[in-house]
Amino acid sequence: MRKFYLILFIIVSMIITAGVFSQETKKDSLESEALVNEGKQLDQEILTFCKRIEETVSKYKLMSLKDIRLLPYQVSYSQGNDYIYIEKHFFIKDDLVPSKVRIKKLKAIKIFTNGTTVSRFESVIREENYYENTVSEVKISDPSPTALGSDDIMFSYIRENKVILHDKQLSQVKNSTAFPIQNQLKREFYIPHLMYFYDVLLNIAETYYKGMKDVDSTMTEFLKDSTKYY
Repeated sequence: MRKFYLILFIIVSMIITAGVFSQETKKDSLESEALVNEGKQLDQEILTFCKRIEETVSKYKLMSLKDIRLLPYQVSYSQGNDYIYIEKHFFIKDDLVPSKVRIKKLKAIKIFTNGTTVSRFESVIREENYYENTVSEVKISDPSPTALGSDDIMFSYIRENKVILHDKQLSQVKNSTAFPIQNQLKREFYIPHLMYFYDVLLNIAETYYKGMKDVDSTMTEFLKDSTKYY
């Protein structure tokens, strides 16, 4: 009889364990599915800002403008035959000698465009430490910014002058329930990065056209005034 109860206890224990394992597996599956769905939503946000950048380039005919002078603070803007390049600088001064720069940081985006559509984005996040003579830098290449999906975005990473990563695709970045790094990269870096440069690009475009409008208005008022004397 004791043997019977022992066997019964083992069977019941196995059933309970199997049930718990099944629930945990189901939970892990649901969490993984939620992670995938979040990744898709983030991809949609990325596409939205890429499209907004493209629309700004086209709407304001930025590739045909050659005399943009008014820029946001510590921002530089330049153009080539097939690209627009925007760079934001940030300086950390020496605590004891304020005239000396200790660390220079920058973030930049290069927008490859024919003036109507955008074909590629290349971004750089860079930090130069002049006192330690070191450079840390991440280069990000997005070969299809106006197509849904971010798996083909590539990262190259130099940390303190040493190459750590070279052309690692975003699809290869860890994205488990324990380490959702891929989604973090999208949510906490790439989307804010695109949002920032979209705002800067729009600000540059609107400031330029407002300036041209103000000049036209001033000239018109001046000419109208001239009709008062003969």
